[in-house]
Amino acid sequence: MKAKTELLLYRLFWLAEKPFKPTFQNLEQSFEGWAYSNGLLGQIHRLEAQGFVEAMHDSASGKRLHRLTEAGRIAAHGGRDPEQAWTAHWDGKWRLFLFDIPEIESSKRRQLTRALAKAGCGCLQGSVWISPSTPPAIEKLVASNDPDCKHLLLLTADSKGQKVDIRMVEDAWNFDDINEQYEKLEVILDQLPAVIQQATLDSLADWTAAEKAASRAALQVDPLLPSVLHPKIYLGRKMWKKRAKILADAARYASTLAASRNVK
Repeated sequence: MKAKTELLLYRLFWLAEKPFKPTFQNLEQSFEGWAYSNGLLGQIHRLEAQGFVEAMHDSASGKRLHRLTEAGRIAAHGGRDPEQAWTAHWDGKWRLFLFDIPEIESSKRRQLTRALAKAGCGCLQGSVWISPSTPPAIEKLVASNDPDCKHLLLLTADSKGQKVDIRMVEDAWNFDDINEQYEKLEVILDQLPAVIQQATLDSLADWTAAEKAASRAALQVDPLLPSVLHPKIYLGRKMWKKRAKILADAARYASTLAASRNVK
């Protein structure tokens, strides 16, 4: 997906986060006209064809209404759903990923560790990685019969109690780095009142792009573990709750700004 289209999808996502879940028609006097005048109609149609946006005909008004699909909402977050991950049931079994690759094959080691890290696994020590579930990306990697995967061993281990689990989590993932990204996101979120004072579409667009980048950066380093495995210092859920409120404020402001300027 092109960056411009991805940003549009993201903007449509947080506009749809208003408490009463409006359609785009509720936010723009004429969504089709607004999209056309801003050169976005083609992008909207592409998103609709990909299943990220859906349209319906309103028999009462005779107009075409739009909204994001569930797939569109998840895509707007880079393919990850924090709330779904945090509320997921954990079966109490750790997945351990072990590999034994000679130091002289350092490129293979780097490739495998990058794959594990990208999939959200945590490193307990060197060649021992853990996860509360088997990430789909790792399942796919193993199923691909990649020659390098012959070095990868998958084991399961039962939980030894919450205290041990939390200690493992704190050892495997760097929550100082994770929290730092959420703190950076909070700085962006706290800028919305100043953006509202400026009362310009450009300032709102710039803030949206900055908020998108900051939230994506946080999600990239966060393993999004089930809530039973969250350390006390973890800021993720608290910051996401604050973000939801701020985005609702931003959506109300966007709607007011659009109406006051009679955007069509």
